[in-house]
Amino acid sequence: MNTHKTYVAYDAQGILDHENSNLYIFHQLHAWQRMHPDRFHFLNMDQINFSSEHDDLVDSTVKNLLLSIMAKADNLLVIVSKRTNVESPILNWQISKAVNRYHLPVIIAYVDKKNLEDTAVEDNWSRLPNKIRKYIGRDSARMCHIPLTQDKLERALGTFSVGSQTYPWNSTTIF
Repeated sequence: MNTHKTYVAYDAQGILDHENSNLYIFHQLHAWQRMHPDRFHFLNMDQINFSSEHDDLVDSTVKNLLLSIMAKADNLLVIVSKRTNVESPILNWQISKAVNRYHLPVIIAYVDKKNLEDTAVEDNWSRLPNKIRKYIGRDSARMCHIPLTQDKLERALGTFSVGSQTYPWNSTTIF
């Protein structure tokens, strides 16, 4: 049983275009949570109305809401795919706040991967959000990298937590 609360960050660019955005992954996570509420506890699944345009997300009211949700989190899950806009302002802002303000362990989940080799970070460098690359370059955040599968996600979310002060070894830990 996983009791850790997870804040999910992903690139919502093109959110109204379900085929060309990461929204379908967000919906997949939501389905996993509904099927296995004892394994997954994603904090921001129902909190924000994503039916509006992406530009609405930069509004300070929404940012304050995101921060209040993030303050309750035990860890941060960042979704990375070939569709991720590595320069997304809101995605990079969320990563920065989670690391710098809340000191959350970061779990980076790679979409369409079943397992990761030791070279996974290097092999997927161009897909990583700018903030993640910055933290890796300075080794200044505790992050683990996993394939986005239910079992790996459950293990990582159940292991790494700010509450239990259990963190990945460094910024390039493959889990």
